Amino acid sequence: MGDDPVMIRLDDGTVIPSILYYHRVAPGISPHVGVSPELFFRQMEFLKKIGLQGVSMEEGMKARDTRNTCIITFDDGYLDNYECAAPILEQFGFHATIFCVSSRLGKVTDWSADPLWGGVPLMDGGEIRELKGKGFEIGSHTRTHCDLGLLSREDPLQARREIFDSRTELEDLLGSEVTSFCYPYGSYTDESVQWVREAGYRNARSVRHARIGRIYDLFLLPCRPVSGKLSFIRFMGYAMMFKSGA
Repeated sequence: MGDDPVMIRLDDGTVIPSILYYHRVAPGISPHVGVSPELFFRQMEFLKKIGLQGVSMEEGMKARDTRNTCIITFDDGYLDNYECAAPILEQFGFHATIFCVSSRLGKVTDWSADPLWGGVPLMDGGEIRELKGKGFEIGSHTRTHCDLGLLSREDPLQARREIFDSRTELEDLLGSEVTSFCYPYGSYTDESVQWVREAGYRNARSVRHARIGRIYDLFLLPCRPVSGKLSFIRFMGYAMMFKSGA
C-alpha cells in the first residue's frame, strides 16, 4: 500500500484531490508512452461512473469535495492530446491540465533520442489557445524540456530562465495567468523548487507517487502515472481509492 495513490495532504493542513499523470493518447501507441483512445475512453467512463469529476490542477486546488474530484494532467503538450484526449474528456464534461514546453510549440519533441519519444508532434499556439478557451488549463513544463536537477547545478541562471521565461511566453500567448508547473523528468533541486515559487506559479507537480500518511509541499505534488502498462483492473482500483479518500 505504500505507493498507492491517495488524496494529497499538504503541509498547511489542506487536502487536494489525487492526480493522474499521462503523456500521450493515440491509436496504436506503445504502452510504454501512452494509452489508446479506446482505453482512455474506458478509463474516463469509469471515473464518471463512480462519480469522480475530472478537473485541471487549477480547479483541483479550489475543490471542496475532494472525494468526488480527480485531477487529470498531461506532460509535454503532444498534438494527440488535442486530437484524441481532449475530445474524450469533453464527452464526459472533464477538464485537464496540459504542461507545455513553451519554445517547442508547433514543433516536434527533440529532447530524447529514444524513437518512442523523439520526433513526436506537439500542439501549436492556436491549439493550446483553443483548449484554454474550452476550460482546459495550460501549465509550464519549462522552455526546452530541460533537466532542472542537472541544469540548476551546472548553469543556475539558465535554469531560472527556463522556469521564469516559460511562464512569460505562455502567458503572452494565452493572455491569462499560468499558475501550474511540472518538472521535466521529475528532476529538480531545492533551488529550482524555490525558483518555481519565485516565478509566481501557485503549484508544481512532480512524478513521485503519493504515499499514505505523507505530507506534501504544494510545489512537489505527487501523482499516479498512467500508461498502457497499467491494467484497466488496476486503474479501477486506484480510482476507487481516489473515491474513498483512503
